[in-house]
Amino acid sequence: MGAIERGERSLTLDTLVRLVNRLGVTVDYLLSDSVTNSETNIIDEFRQIIDRQPLERQKMAIHVLRTIFSYFEKEGT
Repeated sequence: MGAIERGERSLTLDTLVRLVNRLGVTVDYLLSDSVTNSETNIIDEFRQIIDRQPLERQKMAIHVLRTIFSYFEKEGT
């Protein structure tokens, strides 16, 4: 992986597929730094993160998000 990151080796499609499967993400998620962060991409990223969590953690994440957005609304930001 280090050689790929340093540009010393190319990433084959087979290696890319094994990598995303091992990480439990999609190719577009892995390459998200080079993809424009549209609203759809952000929602997809959130889904990928939350889908791997148990239901209780998903509920906690929603609660935390609501708290954060509530704070932003109160601050007017």
